[in-house]
Amino acid sequence: MAEIYKGLSRLSLEEQEDILETMSQSYFPIQINNEVFMIPREVNDLIDRLVSRLEKNGHQVNIGDIIGEAEN
Repeated sequence: MAEIYKGLSRLSLEEQEDILETMSQSYFPIQINNEVFMIPREVNDLIDRLVSRLEKNGHQVNIGDIIGEAEN
């Protein structure tokens, strides 16, 4: 991600604003093990659909289990 920001510095202010606006609209933050990652909207939607499907099938979903944070 740092390389992306370095590349942005070479663009005009208007181009930077356009790119950052697009990124903020199409990426969502997800926190895993105290680190925040930006994931595409499609991946976020997929996670939401998987959790919903598991819950509809009677499974209790603990997001920590999915991302490896919960104690077993």
